[in-house]
Amino acid sequence: MSLNKAQSALGLRDWALESVNARMRSSNFQSGSRFALDPRISHERRIQLIKAFDEIDVDKSGKLSYEEIFNYLKDINEEVSEEYVKTIFESMDANKDGQVSIEEFINTYLNQVDGLSEAVARFRQKILEKRRDLESTNNQLEEAMKSERINSWGIMEGSLLTVRVVEAQNLVSFSGKPSAYVNLLCERQQIATNIIKNERNPNWDESFSFKISSGNGEILIQVFNEGTISKDDLLGTSSVSLKEFEDQEKHEKWFHLQGSSNTARILLSIQWIHRKTEYLKKIRDNLVKEIDSDTIEMENIENEMRKLGTNPLGMFKKETWVDKLEGKIISEVQEISDEHFQALGSIDQVQKMMLGIFTILAVLTSFARPDLANLSWAGASWSREISGWTMQNYRYAGLSLVVLVLYDFFWVFANFEYMVFDVHQDPLVNLHRFSFVMGFFNFVLKILIFIVMAKSYILIKAQETSSLLGS
Repeated sequence: MSLNKAQSALGLRDWALESVNARMRSSNFQSGSRFALDPRISHERRIQLIKAFDEIDVDKSGKLSYEEIFNYLKDINEEVSEEYVKTIFESMDANKDGQVSIEEFINTYLNQVDGLSEAVARFRQKILEKRRDLESTNNQLEEAMKSERINSWGIMEGSLLTVRVVEAQNLVSFSGKPSAYVNLLCERQQIATNIIKNERNPNWDESFSFKISSGNGEILIQVFNEGTISKDDLLGTSSVSLKEFEDQEKHEKWFHLQGSSNTARILLSIQWIHRKTEYLKKIRDNLVKEIDSDTIEMENIENEMRKLGTNPLGMFKKETWVDKLEGKIISEVQEISDEHFQALGSIDQVQKMMLGIFTILAVLTSFARPDLANLSWAGASWSREISGWTMQNYRYAGLSLVVLVLYDFFWVFANFEYMVFDVHQDPLVNLHRFSFVMGFFNFVLKILIFIVMAKSYILIKAQETSSLLGS
């Protein structure tokens, strides 16, 4: 995590919530009481946090000093400065006694978990709502593509210009405060607002629609003062070409009114939909981008939660090349597995099926070579299937599988002349050829097993994160 992502380790919570434009709800718990009352503090979690506290508490005083926190952070992140650590320390030291107690340490952890879990929940809600909007937009787009007709002017039949008359300012009338209304003209259509009496800064907030046929004209804006005896007085006019609204976006703009006052102006909100299919496609594309962006940001927050672990300062753990490689593999595997393995059923069933085929192929390959490595790997994998997999098990299994793939690659390359399907007079040659072909298929299967196991690893990692978010 770069140092400029958040002002401090303890700013991670604020960073997460700011991503969804929200602030953490206020808490009435005091530093010590929250530790006692919060139901999420299980005995196991408390032991883990105390162990993390003891790791930083070098002098075993039961309190963390500024120097101990500084040295701890300096060991795992050389970029930290004294001012930076001071900010962290002051945030953790709730009672301002110059030391951090175990209760303050745990409260810091809970504060991080609160912010991260709430941010993730809000992002999930946002993404769900946007996916619903996307589905609705796609349905509208499908209907529009069937029904839209383009006229000789290059715009759709039934094109609509929507004008919202918001307010005007600095209107001047010779008779005093004007009783003003707005008259709008566009393509031989005329619409007027209500009259607001005796007000120099009237607020109408009224919306109107015009049917547009050619789109080559303009909108004429007229502001009148209602006459009591004589005809209505023109206080000011303005105009704007429809071409300014061809992008189909909503434009809210102040227009200067030419007339009796140099400072008079009017605020309008204008949108012209002249190609509904293009308009809906733009909305769809924007929604897709927002969903992708929100998903990435949510995953970043979940990643911070994983780095947090059971230690409030865990987000300072350096990202090694192994972490980067793992992240790259996870990203690629996620895409491949979702695209190709979804129809086969649950990933657990797919993994068992592939392990079964792998074991059979490893036995058949033994006729061509002593295949103890593959058979040992298969046995170890089946033992984990029975007792249950952990993230560490999958890491070891994946690493050893890569070694086996490399071993098989050189073996296949060195013996590729056996890759024939003709029947030989010597049965032993046929057996050797058959065994080699099985070994070749086993080599290919290992690559698929690696992808499936990587997907299983992703699921376990996600479960661990969810457990941390909700535990």
